[in-house]
Amino acid sequence: MRISWRDFIKQYFSKPSKFHSIGIELGDTELHLNVIQKNAGSFQWVKQHSMPMQDWGKHLNVYVERNKLARTPCHIVLGLNKYQLFQIDKPDVEEQEVAQALKWQVKEQLTSSDEHIFDYYDHPGVIGGKEKVNVVAISRSQVISIIKGITQAELKLSTISIEELATSELLPKSDDAILTLFQEKGGQINLNIVKQGKLFFSRRLKGYENLASFSLAEFQMGMGDTLSVEIQRSMDYFESQLRQAPVRSIVVHLNSPIQEQLADLIKELTFMPVSVMDLPLTPPENLQNISLASLGAALADVELKNEAAQ
Repeated sequence: MRISWRDFIKQYFSKPSKFHSIGIELGDTELHLNVIQKNAGSFQWVKQHSMPMQDWGKHLNVYVERNKLARTPCHIVLGLNKYQLFQIDKPDVEEQEVAQALKWQVKEQLTSSDEHIFDYYDHPGVIGGKEKVNVVAISRSQVISIIKGITQAELKLSTISIEELATSELLPKSDDAILTLFQEKGGQINLNIVKQGKLFFSRRLKGYENLASFSLAEFQMGMGDTLSVEIQRSMDYFESQLRQAPVRSIVVHLNSPIQEQLADLIKELTFMPVSVMDLPLTPPENLQNISLASLGAALADVELKNEAAQ
């Protein structure tokens, strides 16, 4: 029995990918991706790659074809400068009407006149006796560009998320609150407080973009003190305004060759247990700079049972 080329191609593209998921971070100058594979019931982190953001769709297309990644579920995460994030009172309307009500409340706060797409997630705590929501605003043109680029690369677009939520996926669920200091190469420090897998608090700390070039002595000459003050302020807000039990530990993943020493210094300054983050999976060999956001995105639908690097 013969089969037409059209039917052959259709059958070929219906075959599932041998990879479990791809996480893609769209940064300012570079796109970072991580690939997860599942073998014999165990998840493996098999690839990480970076490419220029300029013409990223073309670069991604080539990489996907070369590495036979077509049809793999893809989770996009936007870098910190790709969206605006607002926290506002949850509108007192029916649940199905919340998104529309939020749109009009946030529109006046936008720093751009571009047409935007809005989404939101509930804040897990109550502030000042009121329920809050976090609203994410993304330009419509950017969303269209993402859909086009992912579709042309023959990947299956599953989710579009933001850096704060993606990096929270990397922590084990704990009843104790954990404060994290995460930083990617050349970026701001993203300070989050996570409890029971939920993001309670997040802020971006500017002024640390060149942290990788600082020696321990330079960090000790003021920058460490400034960072410890920001940490303490964040923990105070978490306790007093969100009425939560105190943060029990701090986890760091900073863009610095002296990360261990910085963790020790932060421990001295804050009087808190501080540790360098244990990655949930063993990295590919010879990996230098890790994209936490794209790794967190790749693990968005993965239930890890403390499969930490060993």
